[in-house]
Amino acid sequence: MATITSTPARGRPRDPQRREAILQAALALVAEVGYDRATIDAIAARAGVSKPTLYRRWPHGKPELVADAIREHRDQGGATPDTGSLRGDLLALVAIQTGRLLEDVHLACGLLTQLRTSEELASVMREHVIAEERRRVDELLDRATARGELAAGALVSPLFADVAGSLVFTRVTITGEPVDRAFAEQLVDDVLLPILNIHPKRN
Repeated sequence: MATITSTPARGRPRDPQRREAILQAALALVAEVGYDRATIDAIAARAGVSKPTLYRRWPHGKPELVADAIREHRDQGGATPDTGSLRGDLLALVAIQTGRLLEDVHLACGLLTQLRTSEELASVMREHVIAEERRRVDELLDRATARGELAAGALVSPLFADVAGSLVFTRVTITGEPVDRAFAEQLVDDVLLPILNIHPKRN
């Protein structure tokens, strides 16, 4: 007599659009009310799903969910600018950093207080924000070296990669000073290029 084997029934495939809606809801709530007040219940309600749905996808709860949302959001950052010159690349990079922070300023402020207490969130920021920006700068400098704009083997401080982003962050979130084209040119011509011992010609 033939033996009949049954295949376990599989659950309904996960809908990528639903996942995207949940991640967007998490980011929106953190931006609006801060990390502490963006509860799992509120995220579920905003996304139009049940709380068990969230825990099936993110069993460790809110830290895991918000970390995943930040990770995916940052992975959409695009390619490193390549304008053909180091000055042009730095200006383009400052513009990207400025535009991104202006778009995400409420999200950044909503996360700031939690970064000291949540190692998971801090790790995501290091891996998907800070490390990505440093990688971009390294790529720009490697290109400049290949073009002969920088001397091969030139010693560049690891702090260089953080200078532009730090000044942009200060202006956008603290001082409220302009982050326009004039600011970008001043930052590149008066700060970044001189650090590299490059002094652009003034018109």
